[in-house]
Amino acid sequence: MPKRRTREAQNGRLHPDRSQAMGIKPKPKRAKQTDGNMGWIKKRARAIERLFEHDKSKMPANVKTDLERELAAYKQRIAEDRQRKHRSKMIGKYHMVRFFERKKATRRLKQLQKQLAEEEDPEKIYSFKSDIHVAEVDIDYTIYYPFMERYISLYAAPGVEKKSPLDDLHTPRPPMWTVIEKAREEGKAALERIQNMGPETVAGQDGNAGGQKKASSGKKNASHEKPATVASADTEDGEESDGGFFD
Repeated sequence: MPKRRTREAQNGRLHPDRSQAMGIKPKPKRAKQTDGNMGWIKKRARAIERLFEHDKSKMPANVKTDLERELAAYKQRIAEDRQRKHRSKMIGKYHMVRFFERKKATRRLKQLQKQLAEEEDPEKIYSFKSDIHVAEVDIDYTIYYPFMERYISLYAAPGVEKKSPLDDLHTPRPPMWTVIEKAREEGKAALERIQNMGPETVAGQDGNAGGQKKASSGKKNASHEKPATVASADTEDGEESDGGFFD
């Protein structure tokens, strides 16, 4: 025979501990909608839009102006919230491939630096320095590739026969690789601007880059001086700002 619920239980006035013991789940509290809550902002924006649709012509000019400004501010807040959510989603979607490619590029860099330290032939030294430049740009590519865009892998080149792991340094690179290579000359601030730019800006940057770039062409521009590395194996400047492991 099922247990009879007491009058207190029926009225929902039991102490929380007692309610839990009896298997009664408390009703979830609804979040209060305040002027800082996104739900309230969307509701208020819809209300203003309906007000304009209903009788905008008879509205006093000063009231109309105030409401238009208020609506514009709310739409801006809504767009920023949508962009923030999309950014977080894209970071989570590609954080693993970026992480593994950064580690792979770091291993290539360490291997090249070790070989360079042991080499005495001037021609091979020049070649190693050129490859080191490519590996350093690869590391920055995995960190500063725009968060809002679909990540294009560095090492996914099907049909390319590789005799050595270092052959990855001589495969074609995506257009954004060239953009990041140029931004390194301006410093970390320029790289962070690329990391945080929106899809429209990314499309323009890719157009200016002009197709895929052969990584081996870096030998033409690489000097005998070792270029400054913005990123290192142990520091993840771009990702640390977004919380640990790419958010």
